Formats: sequence, C-alpha cells, structure tokens
Amino acid sequence: MYKLGLDLGSSYTKGVVVDNNNQIVDYQLVKTGFDYKKATGKIIDKFSSKYQIDFPVYTCGYGREEIEQPHIANSEIIALSEAVFSIYKRKCSVIDIGGQDTKYIKINDHGQVDKFRMNRKCAAGTGSFIEEIAFRMDISPPEFSKLALKSTREVRLNSYCTVFAVSEIVGMVKKGIVIPDIINGIYNSIISRCTELSPVEDFLVITGGVPDNHPAIVSLFKKTFKDSESPPRSQFLAALGCVLLNNQHK
Repeated sequence: MYKLGLDLGSSYTKGVVVDNNNQIVDYQLVKTGFDYKKATGKIIDKFSSKYQIDFPVYTCGYGREEIEQPHIANSEIIALSEAVFSIYKRKCSVIDIGGQDTKYIKINDHGQVDKFRMNRKCAAGTGSFIEEIAFRMDISPPEFSKLALKSTREVRLNSYCTVFAVSEIVGMVKKGIVIPDIINGIYNSIISRCTELSPVEDFLVITGGVPDNHPAIVSLFKKTFKDSESPPRSQFLAALGCVLLNNQHK
C-alpha cells in the first residue's frame, strides 16, 4: 500500500506516491485550471492504475478541501516545513516561489515554524509574473532560463507590476540592452521581492515551481546567499510533507 500526498496549488496541482519508508516513488503534475476536483481526479486515477493507494489521501494548498475522494487536509506551510526539515534536519529559512504567491518560512532547530511571511495580493515576483513576461517576449520558459546564463552585465528592473514591467522592458530593448541581460534583471527583481519578506539570517532553502523550472534564478540566489540550496523537484515537497505529518500522528 502507498500513501498519496497532493498539493492543490493555484496554478498547478502536484501529487506524490510515498512508500512505507517515506520515500517518493512517483510524481505527477497537472495544471489546476478552474477545477480542483478535475485536476486531483487526473492524478488519483493515474496513480491508482499503477499503485494500490491507501486512502484517505493527504492534501494541502489552496484547494485542499476541493476534492471528492476521502482526504485529510493540512496546512501547506507546515507540510512544506516538515518535508524540508526531513531533508536537512537543521534550522533554516525557506523561500517558496509558486505560481501566484511567494512565501518566507523560518524553521527552528526542532523543525517547527517560527516565522511566516507571504507576499501581498499582487502576483509580482511569482511564477505567473515570469510566465506573463516570457509570453510577452515570445520566449519559452526553458529558453528563458538558458538565456539568463548568457548575461554579461547587471540590469535593474524597477517595476514589479507586470504591465509596467513590460513597458520598462520595451524601453530597455529600444536602448539596445540585450535579452539575456534583461532576463537576468527580471530574475534579480524577483529575488529582491522575495527577500523583502524577511531578512535571511541562516541556511536558505529555495523551493517551488520557479526554482525547479528556472535554474538560473537558483544560481543567482546562491551568489547572494552562499549557504543555500534548492533540492531536486522542490515543488513536490509540500505534497510529501502532508504524508510525513500524518505518518507522525499514527
């Protein structure tokens, strides 16, 4: 029997199958769209065809209660912290950059959440911000990150709002600033937005869909914060944490 953890995010729904040793054996990612039930149904159906799932499933995220199957809902913040602490087993700061929000979490020596901050309602500095800018620039997300690695100079992007950022980028292009430098500036603006949430005073863990899909931004984080890491497939950690939390309570 396998446990199933689900993180029902605003942009994507993530699922993990976890064995009796608390190890992830399979992953699944689908676009959430407007229907959490449909998104989770796709993941559960696919996993159920390959594994014997032990219900209830464990959920977190915006849509954690929007599921038809038997489930136990959890806090995304606590679930993510549980998974991060299970990997590093030390106090740390977590910056999680998702589709619609950015979170800062401070975890203490016991794996408990000491502090939590979240970006304001505006989605600037999140995955949707990058996707919109990339769409306007007609650049695919994978190419976006590759181009940033070719940057040779620092460019400052002052606008956080997507509308104003696009206008600013158009102005940069007219001035002859090359695309790699502009993209590098976009990434640095996101890092600035993230670190405005709270000072990072210890080991930093960078998680979420943005670092998973944009390795260039992880490299830039590491230039600023030498003691930092972004674990593989970090956007699935909250889903894993849901399972870990409930295994503890049994």
